[in-house]
Amino acid sequence: MKTHIKLTFLIALISMGANAQILKKVTDAAQRGVERTVERKVEEKSEKETGKAMDSVLNPSKKDKKKSKKDKSKKSKDENNVLIDNTDNNTSSKSVKSNSDFVPGGTVLFSDDFSQDAIGDFPAQWNTNGSGEVVTIDGLNGKWLSVMHNSIINPVMDKALPENSTIEFDLFLQADGQQSTPFIQFGLTPVRDILKEDMFYKNRFFINLHRYSEKDGQTLEYGLKNDVIGNKSDFPLTKYSNKVLHVAIAINKTRIRLYLDDNKVIDLPRALTTDMLNNFFLNNNYLIPASEIPMFISNVRIASADVDARSLLIKDLMEKGTVSTSDILFDVNSDVLKKESFPIIKQFGDALMSNASLKIKITGHTDSDGSDAANLTLSQKRAAAVKTYITENFAVAGSRIQTDGKGESQPVAPNTTADGKAKNRRVEFVKL
Repeated sequence: MKTHIKLTFLIALISMGANAQILKKVTDAAQRGVERTVERKVEEKSEKETGKAMDSVLNPSKKDKKKSKKDKSKKSKDENNVLIDNTDNNTSSKSVKSNSDFVPGGTVLFSDDFSQDAIGDFPAQWNTNGSGEVVTIDGLNGKWLSVMHNSIINPVMDKALPENSTIEFDLFLQADGQQSTPFIQFGLTPVRDILKEDMFYKNRFFINLHRYSEKDGQTLEYGLKNDVIGNKSDFPLTKYSNKVLHVAIAINKTRIRLYLDDNKVIDLPRALTTDMLNNFFLNNNYLIPASEIPMFISNVRIASADVDARSLLIKDLMEKGTVSTSDILFDVNSDVLKKESFPIIKQFGDALMSNASLKIKITGHTDSDGSDAANLTLSQKRAAAVKTYITENFAVAGSRIQTDGKGESQPVAPNTTADGKAKNRRVEFVKL
């Protein structure tokens, strides 16, 4: 019996040893299998990457086509020039519409279209630490200030900007494949006299706009002092090469908003400090090599927005029975409305829609440039254009709106300065 038990125990030990050896062999085999699989995967990936690299060398057009296709699917542009990213997980397409909410300030503090300055002169209402001259540009209306490389300019104003104000101007972004374009910079600075003080080492807010003719180099960025803090380089600057770009800035205490061609591009609620409102500047910035094309600017308008122009106009119309505004703008010597006028006119359209019994009379006024007869006709056409915009864009019957024009016969300011002329170019609304 004891011999049988010992034999059984010995057999069990042998069996356990054999199983352990088998298990070790299986484990070792499995490990070697994993290692071979990993090695094979690495080799396959290496071959794949090598193949790609060879393709990129031997067939570069193939890679470019794939990238182009990917880029087209990633970015699309809607009717209002707002770039839309369509790379999210949703399969359905999305459309985004952006309407400008910019409203020009109601009280003009500075206005200049250089009409009073002689060709070849530096304009009387401006200061500079460099050089520039008033010019005309083939194909464009009016006069322009041409600012040379490494030159800063600023409007001469008696006081700092109000904490609620607006700044508007036009830039002509000239481009010539044979010449380098300007590095355009504009913004706000504490420096009052740019000829005697260096603004670059003081507190300031700036916007850089350059390389606007280069599809892969266009740059739109903003910053504080000398540091760039952000960019909006997806804005299609190249679209405005050899065209006019309208720039509008809204300042509300510490907040600054930038609009380019009616598109809100920047909205920073805590960017400004009080000292920055001392002055507004534009700069054809220093470059190596120097830019060969000047910076061109015109139609500058700076206004106070301490009272919300949108609410004040309708308030005065309803309470006083009449209101006048110089913020409804037209092309030069034309009855074609500028797009920045639409938010102002919208206030009257909304008022007419919300008050079915309200009827108004719209009267146009001009400055003294041109003949009396031509200005009378122009003022009548401009009043009619405002009426047409209201009736075509709001549910308002034309019978509720009368129009008239007074030409230059009723000025509210002297026609001897650009600022006075801007005030005389106005549209009057009277409640009937």
